[in-house]
Formats: sequence, C-alpha cells, structure tokens
Amino acid sequence: MIKFRKYSGAGNTFLMINNLDNKVEDRRKTVIKLMGENKGFDGVIFVEHSSIADYHMNYFNRDGTGDALCGNGLRCTARYINDEKISDSKIILLEAVNNIFDCEFCYDGEIKTGFPPPVKMKFNFKLKVQFEEWWQLLNASYVDVGSPHIVVFLDDIEKPVVKELSKIPIDVWGRNIRMHRDLMPEGANVNFVKVISNDGEIAIRSFERGVEAETKACGTGAISSAIVALATKGMKEPVKVMTISGEYLTAGIQMEGNRIKKLTLKGNAVEI
Repeated sequence: MIKFRKYSGAGNTFLMINNLDNKVEDRRKTVIKLMGENKGFDGVIFVEHSSIADYHMNYFNRDGTGDALCGNGLRCTARYINDEKISDSKIILLEAVNNIFDCEFCYDGEIKTGFPPPVKMKFNFKLKVQFEEWWQLLNASYVDVGSPHIVVFLDDIEKPVVKELSKIPIDVWGRNIRMHRDLMPEGANVNFVKVISNDGEIAIRSFERGVEAETKACGTGAISSAIVALATKGMKEPVKVMTISGEYLTAGIQMEGNRIKKLTLKGNAVEI
C-alpha cells in the first residue's frame, strides 16, 4: 500500500508521495491507479533524490503523463518536505524538468518560488478558432516557462462578446485551443484572462493539458498570463492573479533592460 498525503496549492490539488527510497518504479501505473481511487485531484508528485538540487519534484498529470512542470506543485512539494521532516530548511532547491527552482518559506506563511526566464515567448499572433457558430482570427500570446501556455484576454474575443470569465464554456473553448493544429503535436495549456486593474491585477481560468479539464489554479498559467499582461496591456508588476478557487497568486517579473531576468510566484500551499 502506497502512503500519500493530500495538498493544495491555491486550489491546485495533488497527492504527495515520499519516493526517496525509489520503491515506486512504475510511476505512470501508480498515478493512474491513485487518480482512479482519488477523484478530483490534478496530479501526483513523487519526492525523489536529485543530483543537481536538494530534491527532485517528479510530477505526473492526472492522465499519467510526466515530464511536466507544475508551479503550484513546487510550493506543495516544499511544504510536504517540511511537514514530513525531510528537511527544515527555509529555502529548498527543487529539480523539475531539468531546471532548479528555489522555494522560500515567507514570514506570512506563503511560499515564494523562483523560476528561470521563459524558454519562449510570442505575443499577439492569430489563431483561427470557432467559438459557438462564429469563426474568427483570435488574438493570442504564447509563453513557455517550463510548460507551454496560450493566453487569451476576454476583450480580444470578438464573437461572442464575453464580459465575465464565468460565462466562458471553458471545457469546450479550452479544448478547442489546447488541441489546435497550429500548436501540435504537444498542444498547450490555455488561460482566459480578464484585467481587473491596470495597476496589477488579473483574474484567470485555466484549462490544463494532461488533466484535460479546468483546474482551480495553475501556477505556470498565472506566471504566463502575468508576463503577457505586462508585455501587451501595460500592466505593472508584481501582478496579483485571482484564481477560480478564490485564492490569489502573486507573480513577480524581474527585468534587466528589456529582458526578463527572473520570475517568482508566491502563494499558499497547505495539507488538505
């Protein structure tokens, strides 16, 4: 029997497993079994040894696919390591998708994670999509911070006109874009975004590949959306990102000239 604990990072939910002894070898089979027995969770995280960091966050999506980055999962992994008394360090270095991410325990109880600059960014390009009965060239942006994300702002959707995020049929529209032929073969996660304040607040809904559904929060989606808001909407940083769980994530974007030097994501991570 596999021992696990349940965690939430701003509403993104995971089963956490201590696999430092490497007893779980067939991770995909284990993930699919656990996801079948624990409905509603977004993925499984194995804490394992790392040759380049303190520990390895080995994340698997709900459908058993691995080799993915999960921003909220990084915070949950750091909290789990602390709760399990594996380490009591206030800064934990985690390996994920061949990068190192620093997780810092803050005085307010939240955790701030540092991310390297995006792998790729492309702003304001067109995707031909059909929303309901209308075909249109949708204005979109693409950011890869370890996971690929499409970002679409509500005011860029021409037909039908949508004023509120709650009105978006995200399982249909999200899958429509996630599987778009221009994004194949790997596809992308999809974020619909509404500007709340130009001073630095947005709200998002995220459709995640691998989960193949909407999640209550998406860390890499929050960072990607914040970057696009900064680049295309003239927004200031740090950017507060309201998730549909009702919790905020705070995305920090450190610039060096016209280039991004470092990214941070701060938010909650708790056992449930």
